[in-house]
Amino acid sequence: APPHMCPPFFFPHHRVMAKLYQLDDLVAKLPVDRRSLKTALEGSIKMSFVKWYHSLYDMSRLKSILLQCYALKAVSESCLSLCSTIQNSISPEVKRLTGVDYLAIYVASLDTLFSPAVMDLMERWSQKELAATTSYALYLNTKRMCVITKQLEATDLKGLQLMNCQCWFKKMVPVWLNAALVTCKERIDRAVEEDKIAIVTDEVCYSSSLVDTLTFLHQMVDFWNNLEWTSPEETYAFVGELINCITDAAKYYVEQIYTRAFEHTSGMEQFSITVRECIILNSMKHMQLMLSPEPSSSAVAGLLDELELHKTFDWLQQEIGIGEQGRILVGNVVKSAAEDIGQKITSESEKLVMQFIPAIRVFIDEAMQAAQGATIEQVGVYTALRLSAVMGRNDVELPVMTKMVLSPLGEYLNTNLKTLSSNLLFSVFRNLLEDI
Repeated sequence: APPHMCPPFFFPHHRVMAKLYQLDDLVAKLPVDRRSLKTALEGSIKMSFVKWYHSLYDMSRLKSILLQCYALKAVSESCLSLCSTIQNSISPEVKRLTGVDYLAIYVASLDTLFSPAVMDLMERWSQKELAATTSYALYLNTKRMCVITKQLEATDLKGLQLMNCQCWFKKMVPVWLNAALVTCKERIDRAVEEDKIAIVTDEVCYSSSLVDTLTFLHQMVDFWNNLEWTSPEETYAFVGELINCITDAAKYYVEQIYTRAFEHTSGMEQFSITVRECIILNSMKHMQLMLSPEPSSSAVAGLLDELELHKTFDWLQQEIGIGEQGRILVGNVVKSAAEDIGQKITSESEKLVMQFIPAIRVFIDEAMQAAQGATIEQVGVYTALRLSAVMGRNDVELPVMTKMVLSPLGEYLNTNLKTLSSNLLFSVFRNLLEDI
């Protein structure tokens, strides 16, 4: 292509070709009976270089930067695959036969052509055009190539642009997190809308939408863990943004599932507690525990524990002296989110009680009329007995007539309270029982 049609990263291609022609001398040193290895040597770099060149040239002609990103991602996958093949199959044998580190020649060729292409594309991107997901995949491929190249001698690593992939990806981190949060909320909307509010398994008494939401949040956690960021200053800022995204998404889920509570109870003559209400309360409580586990809930592994932030803050404290400050700030964000979720749980519990209590009052009024003179204290004692029975206590005896008169109330309490005690997390049930 004429020079004026080529982007800047094509100009050093002649230096690549000069290095590749070293292969002619290398191939000549191989034994005659190693033709398969000769073919691999000649094809792996020379042919791959032609393939890369055409791919990058085709990419440069694309008008959309997003499409260019897709094309460059495809090139990176091809480079990574060949890099792995050379590392495991070709380079050890070549080095044994000739003493030449073939991987170093490959990496130098790759770095000269691939790295400028990435840098050029990143420089021309505006924030609206950034392809967060694709650039993240491009970063991971480049990072994996860096892991392979670290096996080279220090002199071979010197000056490689490939090793500086965090420099071009750092502006993508907040963009990826913002895009992930938007996508996560959209997925939460669909998950809650399609949620049948049914028990996932016999051991898991919360809804499928919670399982889906935790999967979405784990993707944010995996994103950060996969970055393996090395700059302390940038890590401090990115961790703050990450925690804000996770807590924002968690609160959003609780707000959405909250709207599903009691949507089927309107028009009921007599309110009856179902497993549905228990599942919604459990889902909200479990999300709260995932952010901020309680000491008594040791079986629940916190979502943020997977980030191992204590190690990050220890490192930040050692490197730039702001680890403790970061620990306090993140702790306050998480605590505030857990409290917001707690308020939603309390609000839904109060709504449950408000629908539960009127039915109890109807039973009490009917019982007092039928008991012909029974005092409100007697009815109160009987009601307290039923509540106590749920907790395993039954140490007060009432007259037989009083029991018969209050039997409908007892059956109602038994049915509903047993539904609660059998399906609610204990901490939620205990608080709800106190309110009742």
